[in-house]
Amino acid sequence: MEATTRHTGAFLMQTPETLFTPEQFDAESRQMAEATERFVREQVMPYVKRLEHGEPAQMREILIDSAMLGLLGIDVPQAFGGLELPKTTSALITEKTALQPSFAVSHAVHTSVGSLPILLFGNEEQQKHYLPKLTSGEYIGAYALTEPEAGSDALSGRTHATLRGDHYHIKGNKIWITNAGFADLFVTFAKADGERFTAFLVERGPGLLIEREEHKLGLHGSSTCRVVFDGVAVPARNRLGQEGEGAYVALYTLNIGRFKIGAAALGIAKEAWRIGRAYATERKQFGHAIIEYPLVWRKLAWGAMLMYVVESALYRLAAELEDAFQTTGANRQQVWRDAAAHYAAECALLKVAATEALHQIVDDTLQIHGGYGFSEEYPIAGLYRDTRVNRIYEGTNEINRLNLVERLVLARRKDLWTPLQTQQTTTDTVEATIQTLRSLTGSALEGLQTQPELPQQIVEPLADALIALYLRDSAHARARQTAHPAHQAMTALYHEHVRRQLAGWSADLAAFTHTAPVSVEPKPQALNYEAVRDAIRD
Repeated sequence: MEATTRHTGAFLMQTPETLFTPEQFDAESRQMAEATERFVREQVMPYVKRLEHGEPAQMREILIDSAMLGLLGIDVPQAFGGLELPKTTSALITEKTALQPSFAVSHAVHTSVGSLPILLFGNEEQQKHYLPKLTSGEYIGAYALTEPEAGSDALSGRTHATLRGDHYHIKGNKIWITNAGFADLFVTFAKADGERFTAFLVERGPGLLIEREEHKLGLHGSSTCRVVFDGVAVPARNRLGQEGEGAYVALYTLNIGRFKIGAAALGIAKEAWRIGRAYATERKQFGHAIIEYPLVWRKLAWGAMLMYVVESALYRLAAELEDAFQTTGANRQQVWRDAAAHYAAECALLKVAATEALHQIVDDTLQIHGGYGFSEEYPIAGLYRDTRVNRIYEGTNEINRLNLVERLVLARRKDLWTPLQTQQTTTDTVEATIQTLRSLTGSALEGLQTQPELPQQIVEPLADALIALYLRDSAHARARQTAHPAHQAMTALYHEHVRRQLAGWSADLAAFTHTAPVSVEPKPQALNYEAVRDAIRD
């Protein structure tokens, strides 16, 4: 299916009759995931202490080793040495690479924002020259976008490129550049003649200066440096796309990067949850394992539910992206660009949902450990530090909430989706709650069409309602397909949570929906928690 027939915001109108779920993975995909997990546990985790104590270059060797499994080319076409995996399998592999966060971020930068710009915007010569090197590990990639004065407002960057003869000369500073300490190729953004925001492929060499490693809160095993471009000469043939197209290169790539962050966040969350459950099972107080106490097992039940709804949304979106990327025509590259653009809202949504679920699960796991959780002798302390950045990089969650709402308003102006024509405001069943959410969010987005600028005071409640709709819809559809008791139990727990939030969201959005707030009478959650507890005991 061509990407031009796909669009953002379809979830505001209807639920797919079927959607892809993790239960549908074939044996080959599962074997690849198992091999990736073994690699991370056996070939990465033993080196964490060395990585975290002044040997970041060791990460380069690990990345090169991972190329032997094909892990540096999971999204790259086979013609360039990659595996060209379906987006569903790619997400599953990304989950497994995330078991060690420093490796996860190093790997993700190389395989997504460090390689995908060439796939989406590179000409044939650039693709043939660089993609096989990146896929094999001969080159390690980095992404140089952020500047000291240009973070969320990336297009205001001051780095500039001046064309002299057949070379651009780039001058400026970039900060927070992952893999900078050992990268060979930097996807770099600068303003041609100080005006046209443009992307370049810059190889390590004269004029490119790498400053000291940043002293970060977490991810101590990854390399993060400031990069100075001191008049570095870049061949004109290494310009990526046309002058002035840099915004498209940056944003389209970041859209897919956010999807990958969602997958990685889910993988880390599963590891943290596993650690928490294992500790709660082993730790005894007052004669009982602490997992037997409701104030502990309820945290685990809540975490299991969060992972379930995020996982349902992740693989729904992965399959939709895969459909949108599918093409065999001569315009393959344009189809890929369109696909990356058309799902910008959903990718932003998933990034926020997954990273905030991760935060809750890691925090609860540390709490389950009590005082031991505050000790670096236990792995949860490191995970707590390492995962905090997920809500910041590749667009803060505040920026991604704005992106989510802005993209859906824009899609409405283009008539890509139509508001649900119903006055239904009941929450008696899951289906009714989903329809109420569709009506509420659709009406609010419709009301925002005439606003010259989004009023930020309603962006958060509207974005949260949209996130709840997508997760609620995905989780319910999955439970309906699988009929698995655990899925049904977690769906019920999330449903009541969403019901309770609806009243507040509808009150906050009333000025734009022109309807009275939804009245919700909360129902007891105890039985829902117990059903999830019983389901996760097995």
